[in-house]
Amino acid sequence: MSARAARFAAAFLAFVSTFLIYRSTLLPGFDFGDTPSFQVMAGEPMITPRDAYPLYFGIGRLFVWGLGGDPARALNTASAVEAALASSIVVLVASELAGSAAAGFAVGLLLAGSYTFWSQAIIAEVYALHAVFVALTLLLLLRWSARPTLGRLTWFVAVYALGFGNHLTMILLAPAYLLFLFLRAPGGWRSLINARVVLMTLTLTALASLQYAWNLRALWLAPMAPDSLLDGLGAFWFDVTKEDWRQSMVAEVPIQVTGERLRMYAFDMLQQFGWIGPALAAAGLVQLYRTDGTKLCLLGMLYAVNAVFALSYNVGDAHVFFLPSHLAMALLAAPGLVWLGSVLRRPRAVPLLAAALAFAAGVRIYDNFPALDRSGDTRPEAALSALSRDLDDQRAVLLTDMNWQAQNGLTYFARRMRQDLAFALMPDVLPYAPALIRDNLAIGRDVVLTERAAMSLTAAYGSSWTLDADPRVATPTLAELARSIPAGTRYVVCVLRPTRETSLDTEDVAEGLRILTGGSPVSIDGREFMAVGGLAGTPPLLAEKRDAPFRTRFDLGGVPVDVRMESWLAFDTIRRMGFGHVVAARRHALIVERGVSLVTLDGRGAPIVRAYLSGIFAPEGRYIVRR
Repeated sequence: MSARAARFAAAFLAFVSTFLIYRSTLLPGFDFGDTPSFQVMAGEPMITPRDAYPLYFGIGRLFVWGLGGDPARALNTASAVEAALASSIVVLVASELAGSAAAGFAVGLLLAGSYTFWSQAIIAEVYALHAVFVALTLLLLLRWSARPTLGRLTWFVAVYALGFGNHLTMILLAPAYLLFLFLRAPGGWRSLINARVVLMTLTLTALASLQYAWNLRALWLAPMAPDSLLDGLGAFWFDVTKEDWRQSMVAEVPIQVTGERLRMYAFDMLQQFGWIGPALAAAGLVQLYRTDGTKLCLLGMLYAVNAVFALSYNVGDAHVFFLPSHLAMALLAAPGLVWLGSVLRRPRAVPLLAAALAFAAGVRIYDNFPALDRSGDTRPEAALSALSRDLDDQRAVLLTDMNWQAQNGLTYFARRMRQDLAFALMPDVLPYAPALIRDNLAIGRDVVLTERAAMSLTAAYGSSWTLDADPRVATPTLAELARSIPAGTRYVVCVLRPTRETSLDTEDVAEGLRILTGGSPVSIDGREFMAVGGLAGTPPLLAEKRDAPFRTRFDLGGVPVDVRMESWLAFDTIRRMGFGHVVAARRHALIVERGVSLVTLDGRGAPIVRAYLSGIFAPEGRYIVRR
C-alpha cells in the first residue's frame, strides 16, 4: 500500500470508529443552553442576523431533511458526523507533519477522545464544524506549501472564507496562516501581493459573504424593517458580530484573576490529554524547530493566538473556545513522536510509538465513555414536562421568567413537542400584564406564573391579584427527599457552589445530609465541591470537600462508584456536559450540576431517583392568578 493510500485508510478508519463512538453516546433530544436555540432554528426558512451561523444552519437543514423526525436529534447527529470528519482530517494533517499514517491515526484518536471535543460532538453546537474548517484549512495550506500553485492556494482561500459562515473565530487563524504563507511563498512574500492573487482572494471572500444574505434578508421581513440600506447593514453587523457581547467579554478577564485563569487552563489541558499530550506537543515543537521552522511558526502561533483569546475571553464557557488550541496541541504530538523515534534510534520506532499513543488514547476513551455518554439524558424534557403539567392552550397560559438556558429549552419544547402549550415571557408582557390577565380570566383560562415571573408581577403591580401556589407541581427540599429514601438505599449527593442568580438553602442541605448519614456530622462550609455518598441512615462512606476539581472512587454497597468533578467553578457558569459526573458500575448515573444533585442507586448501579436543587434543572414552582 502506498503512503498516500495508507493515510486515507487511516483517516477513513478514524472517521468510522469515532462516529460510532459519538453516535452511541449521542444526546437523544434537546438540551438547555445555546443548544436548543440551534435546534429550534433547524429547518426554519428565516435566520435573523442575531442567529448568524448561516452555513451551520444550512448544513443542519440537510440533516433535518435527510433524517426527518426530531430536529434536535438530527442536529445532534450532524455534530457527530462533523466531529468524526474533523478527526479524520486531523489524521491527514498529522500524517503530513509526521510522515506516518500510524502517527496520524494516533493523533486523530487523541483529539477525538478528548473531553471537551467529545462533549461538543454529541450535541447541536457549532464547534465540531469549526474543527472541520480549522483542520481542513491546515491540510490545504500544507498541501499548498508542498506544491505552491495558484490552484491550491485558491482552494485554501475558498475553504477559509467559507468557514466564516459557521463561526467568526476563523479570524483567529489569520495571523498564523498569513505568516506561513509569506514565509513559504516561493518568490518571497511579495509574490503573493499580485493582481491575480488579490483578485482571487477578494472574489472568493465576496462570494463567501453571500452566505449571510440569508440573515440580511430577514431584517426586511421583520415587522419593523430598517429605514435604509445603511441602517440595515449597521443592525446586521451589530447582531452578527455580537458587538454588545464583545464589548464586555473580549479581553475583559480582570488582570487580578490571571493566576486563577492559568490554573483553570492547566486543569483543562490535563482534562483533555493527560500529561502525554503536553509532553508530546513540547517534543513536537523541538522536532519542528530542528526540521521546519515555518511549520513551527504555523502551529505555534495557531496554538498561542487561540489559547490567549480563550484565556482573556470573559465568557461562562471559555472551555469550548480552547478547542482550536487543543487541536493544535494534538497535531504537535505527531512530530513529537518523530522526535522520540530519533532519540530511540530504533527501526520502526515511530509506528511503535504511534501504536502506544493510540493505545493510550483508547484507554482514555474507555475511561471517559460512561461519563460522556448522554444517550439516556432526557432531563430537559422531564423538567419542562413537570413545569407544564396539566397546562394547555385551552385552559391556561404560562408566563415565564426563567434562566436563559432553561428558557431556550422551553422554546424548543413548546414549538416542537408541546404545540398545545401557550406561554409568554414575563419581561415581554409585563407592561400590559393587567390586560393580559384580565382577558384570559374573562374567558375562563388560567394564568399560571413561574416563580420569578410571580415576583416580577408582584414587584410591578403590588397586590392587585392573589397568587396561589399551584399544588400540581412539587418542589421538594433535600430534607423531604432524604426522608423519602428507604434506609439502606445507596445514594450520592453532590453540592457545588451555585451561580450568582441562584442561592443554596444551606440549612436544608445540612438537614438533608443529617438524615441521609444517620446523624453523622457533615458540615456545609462553603467549599467549591462537595460529595457525600453511602447507605441511607448510616455514616457516609464518602465525604469529600475541596476547592478544586477532583476524582474519587469508592465501593458503595458492592457497587463501584466513580465521582468526577469536571469543571472550574471560578469561571464555568455554563457546562453543557454538566459540571461533574457520578458513574456507577460504568453506568452514567448522574450528571452533576451547580447547586445540589442527588442520585439513588440499585444493586446494579442503575439510578432509581435523580433530583436537583438550586440549579437550572431544579423543579420550579408555579403560581395561579386568582381574581
